[in-house]
Amino acid sequence: MNKNISRYILGGVIVLFGAAVFANNINVLDLQDTFEQWWPLLIILGAVLILINDTKNYIWAIVVAGFGLLMQLDALDYIDVEPWQVIWPLVLVVIGLSIVTNRSGDKSKINKDSQGDVSAILGGADQRSASEDFKSTNVTAIMGGAKLDLRRATIKQSATVNVSVIMGGIELVVPRNVVIQNKTSAILGGSENQTDQDTSKSSPVLTIVGSVVLGGIEIKN
Repeated sequence: MNKNISRYILGGVIVLFGAAVFANNINVLDLQDTFEQWWPLLIILGAVLILINDTKNYIWAIVVAGFGLLMQLDALDYIDVEPWQVIWPLVLVVIGLSIVTNRSGDKSKINKDSQGDVSAILGGADQRSASEDFKSTNVTAIMGGAKLDLRRATIKQSATVNVSVIMGGIELVVPRNVVIQNKTSAILGGSENQTDQDTSKSSPVLTIVGSVVLGGIEIKN
């Protein structure tokens, strides 16, 4: 449910942003000053999406929200900061907290359940599934890279991989005996199917759905 909420929010924001840009470009509205003053709200929205996708990444969500707040105050001329003077110390703080709390940004594990979500937020995630009845999973990459290996998973009839990519990338490794249905939508990004499948009419179907914004998805064997 949380993954669907995040997609609805992201999709709605993209639609509204596109409509606003269109109205501005055809001189129906003059939104240039508004964009210049309030664009950091998109960063704060990104923090909200991080938290919705995976509440365990609350540290990153807090840091991203804090960075967005600083940028918003700077855009409104309440304070004067340089982005890179802020972001690198915050990243170091989060890395330190991740080490202390044993939450490394690089995760690699084998999941034997039918559902095993993968999240890469400002880092990397590597997961392999050995499920005997794989049905669905969610893969999120926000300014990071995620890899999901399904070669050892068994898909009996059909399965779905829900993807959410924002300024990141996903590598999806699939078995050769499944039919791939790529139904993702891309904005300033894309998905590439490099698979060489060996299928028949009775082969199970793996459907990939979701959105890719300023990023990419690579599907391969």
